[in-house]
Amino acid sequence: MIPPVTQRPTDAHSQEDSPTCPLIINRRRLLGAGLAASAAGLLPNLVIPGSAYAALPNSGNRTLGFYNTHTDEQLKATYWSNGRYDKGALKDINYILRDHRNNEIMRMDVKLLDLLTDLHRRSGSTKAFQIVCGYRSPQTNAMLVKMSSGVAKNSLHMQGKAIDIRLADVSVRELRDTALGMRQGGVGYYPRSAFVHVDTGEVRHW
Repeated sequence: MIPPVTQRPTDAHSQEDSPTCPLIINRRRLLGAGLAASAAGLLPNLVIPGSAYAALPNSGNRTLGFYNTHTDEQLKATYWSNGRYDKGALKDINYILRDHRNNEIMRMDVKLLDLLTDLHRRSGSTKAFQIVCGYRSPQTNAMLVKMSSGVAKNSLHMQGKAIDIRLADVSVRELRDTALGMRQGGVGYYPRSAFVHVDTGEVRHW
């Protein structure tokens, strides 16, 4: 049974976020010769030993797979290895999680990536995370706020601390329940649009 969590719908979404791509992933390489240059300058000199979450081991690698449902891009990146975050892999992740409407890139919160790694492990999935919404620029967020009262004016998507996801081999209900049980941030449940929102903000759900 999932422990009760304070409900606070501070980061709800409009139907604009509903995915239009099928669940079947088209195998396409994301990384090209110009990708690293596109994301240059967005990372500090990261030397962050250990994990943001005690559940993650301090040894081995941390690898995430992503499929962008809007751009049909795919990425598998080992972003943490030998006790350190890999700056090149983080740049690649920042790129695939960019605002697809204007291609604006944000440095994503590494705690969010660790949360996703833990969530993926706990879910038992063998598939990549399907991205419904990663980073959302202030311009895009303002546009969505005008379209729907359900979009938060100060969405954590604008800070690179939130992501909307699904997994092809895990139901959205199971994914939601797993995320709630972790109690590592906000969890939003959107069964009609078939995705779950997770963020590194306060522990809450809607």
